[in-house]
Amino acid sequence: MDELEEDIRATAQSIEADADRLAAIEDEKKTLESSDPRLLELSREAELISKRLVPKTVAERALAAEGQR
Repeated sequence: MDELEEDIRATAQSIEADADRLAAIEDEKKTLESSDPRLLELSREAELISKRLVPKTVAERALAAEGQR
């Protein structure tokens, strides 16, 4: 496997891990009462993960485009 393929695979795995964690957070939030203080904490974590996802997906697209050249 060349370096580009390794980079694409690593980026995809990182995106997948973030998406899995985000899904787990959302599942947990559904079980909480609106007054539960963990709701705010989990919402903040979800927001941070979501903000990290955009640059990763942009990087993944750039890597994929590089592979098409």
